[in-house]
Amino acid sequence: MMKVDEHIRHPWVLSVPQTRECERHTMACEPIASLELMERAGERCTREIAICLGNHGWQRTLVFCGTGNNGGDGLVIARRLAEEPGWEDMPIHVVVCESDHPHYSEEMSANLERWKKLCEKDSRLAWSLLDPEQPIIAEKDDLIIDAIFGIGLQSKIEGRLAKAVAMMNASDAYTIAIDIPSGLFADEPTPPDQPIVMADMTLTIQYPKMAFFAPEAFPFYGEVRVMDIMMYPPNTMECSCEYLTHKAVQPMLHSDNIYAHKGTFGHGLLISGSAAMPGAAILAATAAMRGGIGKLTVHSAGAVTRILPTVLPEAILHADENEQVVSRLDWNTLPASINAVAIGPGLGTAQATVNVIKEVLDSYKAPLIIDADALNMLADNKTWLAFLPPYSILTPHLGEFERLAGPFSDHFERIAKAKAFAERYQVILILKGHHTLISLPDGKQFFSNTGNSGMATAGSGDTLTGLLLSLLAQRYNPVETAIVGVYLHGLAGDLYIQDNAPQSLIASDLPKFFGKAFLELT
Repeated sequence: MMKVDEHIRHPWVLSVPQTRECERHTMACEPIASLELMERAGERCTREIAICLGNHGWQRTLVFCGTGNNGGDGLVIARRLAEEPGWEDMPIHVVVCESDHPHYSEEMSANLERWKKLCEKDSRLAWSLLDPEQPIIAEKDDLIIDAIFGIGLQSKIEGRLAKAVAMMNASDAYTIAIDIPSGLFADEPTPPDQPIVMADMTLTIQYPKMAFFAPEAFPFYGEVRVMDIMMYPPNTMECSCEYLTHKAVQPMLHSDNIYAHKGTFGHGLLISGSAAMPGAAILAATAAMRGGIGKLTVHSAGAVTRILPTVLPEAILHADENEQVVSRLDWNTLPASINAVAIGPGLGTAQATVNVIKEVLDSYKAPLIIDADALNMLADNKTWLAFLPPYSILTPHLGEFERLAGPFSDHFERIAKAKAFAERYQVILILKGHHTLISLPDGKQFFSNTGNSGMATAGSGDTLTGLLLSLLAQRYNPVETAIVGVYLHGLAGDLYIQDNAPQSLIASDLPKFFGKAFLELT
């Protein structure tokens, strides 16, 4: 789960150098000193801690601080917590964690001196240097704040600092990491033998970090909250990766037209299903209708089109001459009003169906929505990728993407490959999963803020395909279609689990929540 402060102006995912540039720009333009910006960050994190955890009844707070600026943030938080209403009786112990060759930043040193003076006046406040030979044992009702390393770490944690990480991880105490769990690399894969703090919550400053979107980092960062400290980028900065929020997606929604008729909302063609997988066509078609499409024609195997009216009487049937699979598509017999096409769910990979896919690529020049078995056919016939209509929308899951683009060793490489694939073939790539990734032909990428583990269920992707077809038919442009579709689809899943366990979610539940998702977004 990631919660972004609603006041953040730029929900960008920035690299460490870009974040540093934003810090410098903010300090120069306000102007504000580095020490004051640190105070602002510490105050905002303290407020979030007090809001989220203030009523738990903690026994004491242990703040593990490094000797750099992340440690300075931790000291500001310790001082602010000591002044926080409701925390007046809380013992707060700052543990300064030195490396074998420590270097104190100016800001850290200044805040440490302030903390030492407070300790002289208040017996519940304390500080000490970490002694690796005398482990600090945290109890279950203690609160740990990890402020040893920030986003700049690029080396192995060893010696005393590794023991500090081990002390935190050995306890059952609730652990909050500041900016990023100590030991985790922000912009690149973290070595598998690296000691990393296992946080229950991470309060990250201003911008989500790329590591938070890597499945291999998930055990370490817990719940992520992005804190707005009014830091902003220079006007010349270009960001290629953004985190989708409610506020960013909402303006893309089309407004209601009280004089609309069914033709206003478009006519989609869904090429989907086979005798072996009729449900894929039913799920995608239902999602398209629930997404607001005006008319939907379903071309499928005869065995599918015979049962479709019993579950979705609103769909227009276009039966294939083959009872088992899609084997032929005669464009001359299709309605001329069709303005969007989706192909793939449940088709199977029979040679006759492969021929249909090739024929669609040869004859249809507007953006296509391509999913499931159609993606597997592209993977088996990679020369066809060059003939995809520009801004076609491809929706692979991780396995399908690996077949399309080749293997990858970690999620950072996967993100880079998705970007390169979308640029090379001038398509929109929707890489499905937790924080679904949307890659555009111009190199921009978006991580979604909606969706949950309950959506990892058979048929969920089919409902996304149907929703995308609906939006494209309603004349959302392909970029809007991808962004709004992914966001709404995940939001429907999130609305479901407000009253139900995620384990109980099945794909056919999702279209039932599209209406609520539209309302939530508007």
